[in-house]
Amino acid sequence: MLPYQQIDSEDSDQTLLLAALQTANEATAIYTTRELRIRFANDAMLKIWGKGASPIGMNLDDALPELAGQPFIDLLQRVWDTGVTSAGFDTPAQLVVDDKLQTFYFDFEYRAIQNEFQKTVCIIHAARDVTQRRQHMLRLEEKEEEAQVLNEEMAATLEELLSTNEELNQSLAMLADSREHVRTIIEQAPIGICMLQGRELRIELANAEILRIWGRSEAEVVGKSHQSARPELHDQPMNDWLRAVYDTGIARTNTELRVLLHDKTGRREAFVNSIYKPIRSSKGNITGVLIILEEVTEQLARHREYQKSAHMFAMAVEAAGLGTFFYEPDTGLFSGNDTLKSWFGLSSGESMELSKAIESIYPEDRPLVAQAISDALDPNSKGDYFVEYRIKASEHEEIRMVEAIGRTIFDGHGTAVSLNGTLRDITEQKKDQQRKDDFISMVSHELKTPLTSINGYMQLMQRRAISSEDAPMQNLLEKAVKQIANMKSMIHGFLDVSRLESGKLVLNVSRFDIAALLATLDEEYRATVETHRIEVKRTESIIVNADMQKIAQVVQNLVSNAVKYAPSQTIISLNYRRDGEWLKVSVQDEGPGIALEDRENIFDRYYRAKNNESGIIAGFGIGLYLCREIIERHGGHIYLEESQGGAKFTFALPLS
Repeated sequence: MLPYQQIDSEDSDQTLLLAALQTANEATAIYTTRELRIRFANDAMLKIWGKGASPIGMNLDDALPELAGQPFIDLLQRVWDTGVTSAGFDTPAQLVVDDKLQTFYFDFEYRAIQNEFQKTVCIIHAARDVTQRRQHMLRLEEKEEEAQVLNEEMAATLEELLSTNEELNQSLAMLADSREHVRTIIEQAPIGICMLQGRELRIELANAEILRIWGRSEAEVVGKSHQSARPELHDQPMNDWLRAVYDTGIARTNTELRVLLHDKTGRREAFVNSIYKPIRSSKGNITGVLIILEEVTEQLARHREYQKSAHMFAMAVEAAGLGTFFYEPDTGLFSGNDTLKSWFGLSSGESMELSKAIESIYPEDRPLVAQAISDALDPNSKGDYFVEYRIKASEHEEIRMVEAIGRTIFDGHGTAVSLNGTLRDITEQKKDQQRKDDFISMVSHELKTPLTSINGYMQLMQRRAISSEDAPMQNLLEKAVKQIANMKSMIHGFLDVSRLESGKLVLNVSRFDIAALLATLDEEYRATVETHRIEVKRTESIIVNADMQKIAQVVQNLVSNAVKYAPSQTIISLNYRRDGEWLKVSVQDEGPGIALEDRENIFDRYYRAKNNESGIIAGFGIGLYLCREIIERHGGHIYLEESQGGAKFTFALPLS
């Protein structure tokens, strides 16, 4: 630190020092308080400040208010407080000079003068304006950067020129390969392509496909004008069209154009899609014509055949009075033909929404339809859709009963794409069926009483014949009683059907041994069936929970069918077995079997299969229907098995 000096004294040495500082080239100022009161500032400093002599005696922040927000005031006060000198180089400062705030750059030093008590008595501020030096250095740096960039650009340009020259050489080498490559692509293209050159439209290139369509070989056409190479077009407009494309530069497109092409036998009729496009040089001049040709003869024939089939299908659907529907589960799109729309109370022009269709379904049947649709759309199902339900489009219309049959189409991932099908009005069919049910039920009830009386009379006559030892009469009466028993069995079947439809068929479930039941039936068959040999194959004892009378009725119906259809004196086999948790009972005959067209319907009510030998329709069509209903109400299932000869029916009952 400098030795303490009393700045305010009149000492001549101090006066000389201030005078020396006043004339110094380096800007100097002296601050005598912590508030930075300006005691002295030479001309060089006043010039920097741009204030004249007015700042002398003022605090620095009042003299230079533009220093607010800049670091200098705080830095000077820290030097006053600590006595530690602070310096800076190329430091920017904003000063108001010539009434304008400007940025200058300075090298500066703030040095504290302290007394013997280490207390600051003043700060000497020395500064040098280095703005021009900094600007000069910045310009030098910019020049160096520009030179560096220029050098880099020149190096890159030189490298690019070398690379371009190499690429040019490679391009020239590849150009010939490219031409050959393009030619190879054209020759292997799946559509016909031909290039015609010059005003004479000379065939320069024709690929294999267009030669096939033309019925020509390459040697026959290449190098020749299109007109001379293809004389079969002399009375057709194609050459005129090609000339027009060359002359005008306007491309031409033909769709499903009928043309007569060269053939071994002369000319053949064909249909083609074609494009005639002008070929232009790099300067835009037309140098030829490009022909792109596709023969669509077969596709057009298939399309017309499809249209014909679709038209015939539409006529068949309309003639049959069927409604057709189409449903996309992904988009919710639902549509149908005019017949279907009319059933759901819509005009032919109205769009058909699924919600509108559901509203027309009888409320009690809606869950049934929803379940059938859900089952059909299930990826694990076969996609079959079958359901019968009622429609009531409005309050003023009668209820319509319909049968819906359809099939779901799945994509390769098992996702349902669409559900398509038909609706058939079965209202009258259901009414006829109901009338038949009512009639049969009524007749069955009416026949029970007289038949019971007749059976009683027959039994009385049998006792008298036995008493009189009239053997011929006994034989006749025994046969009559058997026929009455058959008739009673038939009437019970009709009544069971009636009970099924009315929901009054009751199962009296109990535990019994299937072996014992079949043993009883075996004894009955030995006494009553004389036309066939019935073999009951009994093995182990199997206990089942079921209605014994109803199961016996199922077996009797199956055996009765076998007796009815199988030739006389043949064997009817009746056997049973345990299959896991199921009991399976089978009846097989040696008859003609079930015709293919009957197999899907034999369990339907009132369906009657024809005898393959006589063609006579036998029975009333309720036996197998009743068997199916009884077995399914037990939680089982009945089906026709494949066999080498005759028919084999099997039903399965759960053992648990």
